[in-house]
Amino acid sequence: MNTASNVIPEFEKLFRQKLQLNNCRLKKKRQENNYEIITPAKDIFLMYWSEFPEINLIYQPVGIRTKQTIVYERAIREHINFCVSSMQASANSNFVTLNREN
Repeated sequence: MNTASNVIPEFEKLFRQKLQLNNCRLKKKRQENNYEIITPAKDIFLMYWSEFPEINLIYQPVGIRTKQTIVYERAIREHINFCVSSMQASANSNFVTLNREN
């Protein structure tokens, strides 16, 4: 079964893969559970959580917020939701498997 120490690195790996589909970069910040997402349009989003999987995403106003920014924000939010759902489904399937063995 996934433990907290395994879940976050797995989430990060899956999330990086999803972001690469949109040519976005994920940069880990010094503070724990803080990440910077940079889009090809040079938009910057901050992603953080204090209790996983309650993830916050904030747009950093470095320029003018355009329609393209909104498209990237939607895609990033969808990627976050997909990755969290995948992690939860994986944890649940492991849990179900363990229950069947007993």
